[in-house]
Amino acid sequence: MYRTLLLKSGLKKLLLKNKYGERILVFHGIDHIGETRFNSRFFSKDYFEKFIQYITTNYNVISLNDFYKNNFKENTLNIALTFDDGYLNNYKYVIPILEKYNVPASLYITTIHQQKTFLWADFLDLVSVYTHKRELIFDGGKFIKNKKNDFINNGISLKSLLKTLPYEKIQSLYDIFKEDWNDLNSDELSDYWELMNTSQIREISKKTLFTIGSHGETHASLSHIRIEDAKKEILRSKQILESICAETIEEFAFPFGHYTKELADYCLEIGYKKVLLVDYNTIKDQNQKAFKNRFVMNPYISLELQLVCLLKGSYF
Repeated sequence: MYRTLLLKSGLKKLLLKNKYGERILVFHGIDHIGETRFNSRFFSKDYFEKFIQYITTNYNVISLNDFYKNNFKENTLNIALTFDDGYLNNYKYVIPILEKYNVPASLYITTIHQQKTFLWADFLDLVSVYTHKRELIFDGGKFIKNKKNDFINNGISLKSLLKTLPYEKIQSLYDIFKEDWNDLNSDELSDYWELMNTSQIREISKKTLFTIGSHGETHASLSHIRIEDAKKEILRSKQILESICAETIEEFAFPFGHYTKELADYCLEIGYKKVLLVDYNTIKDQNQKAFKNRFVMNPYISLELQLVCLLKGSYF
């Protein structure tokens, strides 16, 4: 990447020069080492704390509520933090660090935690690395494991296929890898799959720095399943979290960032006030004040390069 070369060429101060901007950041998980063998969702505790330390010293870090109210400072980068999925590692590592630096954040919970202690995507990522299976049959197709630990059928990965299916079909994956999962379901790897439980979610919701929002029920791609089922997920997850937190849940983040205008509008109809995306589908969606895109953090680059890309608002 050319920016890496520029950082090494003596242009570091110029590239890291503060400038006005607005970013909502999205993180997922935090672990001890920043493991990237399984997926791109995890940063190390050390990296995360250094990042928080830097942005609180140099930029304006605000709550998502203030972000929506345009409570920005001039001549600096204005940042709001969000965390998707509802991992237990957020409770163990993220919350203490954010409290240490008095940083607000919104956490989006996948309410499958009431049925399973993990998400299907994390299940697949872990078993794909550790399983001895070289091939499998799923949904009538034969998938063969490649050197990158992806199961491929006619150029399509199993994960890509699963992102287009309803959870009822995805669940059959659990039987295919049942023995593999029994071997992996341990404390050693729990940072990469274990979700927060009800009492931990409730505890976080009572802290004034933090806001609980919904991330759907099953982490299915809501734009790919039947519209009726997607709407049920959006509504039920809201109801479940309101029961847990004893407060109105007003924020929703679409799994994978996949959405349709109809589903985003439905979120507003049932009482969500803030609808979080990744990228806008259309220019028109940018004009809806309740919809906001987010900047996904990248665990594969250095902290300095991450800051450069953050200031620019792009990885390109």
